[in-house]
Amino acid sequence: MNQVKHLYIHIPFCNHICWYCDFKRSVENESVKKEYINLLINKLKTQYKGLKFETVYIGGGTPNSLGKDLYPLLEELNNYLENNCEFTIECNPECVNDNQVKEFKKYKINRISLGVQSTNNNVLKQIGRKHNLNDVISAIDCLKKNSFDNFSIDLIYGFNEQTVGDIEKDFEFIHKFKIPHVSFYSLEVKNNSVFGKCNYELNENKIEEMLKTIEQRFIDLGYERYEVSNWCVNQKYESSHNLAYWNSSDWIGLGYGAFGFENRNYYQTNGTVLKWKTKNHLLTNEEYYQQIWIMGLRTKYGLNLNNSMHKKAFEYFSNRINKKDLVIKNNSITVKSLNTLDNVLIEII
Repeated sequence: MNQVKHLYIHIPFCNHICWYCDFKRSVENESVKKEYINLLINKLKTQYKGLKFETVYIGGGTPNSLGKDLYPLLEELNNYLENNCEFTIECNPECVNDNQVKEFKKYKINRISLGVQSTNNNVLKQIGRKHNLNDVISAIDCLKKNSFDNFSIDLIYGFNEQTVGDIEKDFEFIHKFKIPHVSFYSLEVKNNSVFGKCNYELNENKIEEMLKTIEQRFIDLGYERYEVSNWCVNQKYESSHNLAYWNSSDWIGLGYGAFGFENRNYYQTNGTVLKWKTKNHLLTNEEYYQQIWIMGLRTKYGLNLNNSMHKKAFEYFSNRINKKDLVIKNNSITVKSLNTLDNVLIEII
């Protein structure tokens, strides 16, 4: 039986479409949403019965916008959880409420990723978000009231509407509310997003200035940068699911828009919301070893030479890599600075 230990489930539904997003997402009626959830449950029962996962991640889209329609899926998933499974769900702040959080705990969800993006209400309006700062505060208060201490917030920098002052305000918020984990992403303009279709142009100089501010403020607050875009107050709040991606572990991708990786087969589920088609790409040795380097060096842990695949990847590219930017010790390979990652990887891409 397949021994994959990580499961990603994609919920492609949103109440609205944000202007920077190009994920598979749609605005559908209730009957389509219920049918979609039934499809996921049937897939679990027919293809993955008996499996137990160390991590489960429900992303989107906006999973918590489904409300009670999501609960049958959560109930079914409880049959697939290892003891101490990290069970994460992405949430939009405006959809979080007390009853929902209680249901999440009932179904053994123990980690929440909250899509905040900015703490400036004007920026939120200008990028197409529907929540405001009060919604974020209310959601975090709700989590804490229900003893839900393992949560993360997503933030984005690089919007033309943002200033470095806005970034400073984000950090005042992080400090005030003692946020245990923060994913702080640089804005990417994708072709299929509203921004992409409007030829939205990035200001690279401002982005660089913002990144310097972000790095320094996290240092000031004592956060650990364990991946290029992820910081936490201590190791117990690191995302085990995302570390599986970065470690090039296998994971199952389930649902319309989901990506998966099994036995060197990288796949995406396309088609339509209710009629899925899988697009597969079997990685060559070189592509697989590239992936190990590209993903592994994103983290502070790097490549582990005690892992046979990591060791093969190192040996395969050893003569092409400029080792001056690497630290090689204790059977691990890390990059001296995560900001110089591109300088290392350009030799193998």
